[in-house]
Amino acid sequence: MITPEIIHAARDLLPNPEHSITSIARLLGVSPGTLYNRIPDLRELRAGRTTTVLEAGGR
Repeated sequence: MITPEIIHAARDLLPNPEHSITSIARLLGVSPGTLYNRIPDLRELRAGRTTTVLEAGGR
């Protein structure tokens, strides 16, 4: 059974590029499919990990 705490922990870990979805699922005791099914914005959370803000201006 997946709890709100597991979902919260997964959402906290997903943006970190050091953790794969499989490793997060294993750590939390669920399958990767469960994470995909229970976290609708999983792909967006993963994509957010590489977002970088570049500032215009001098060096």
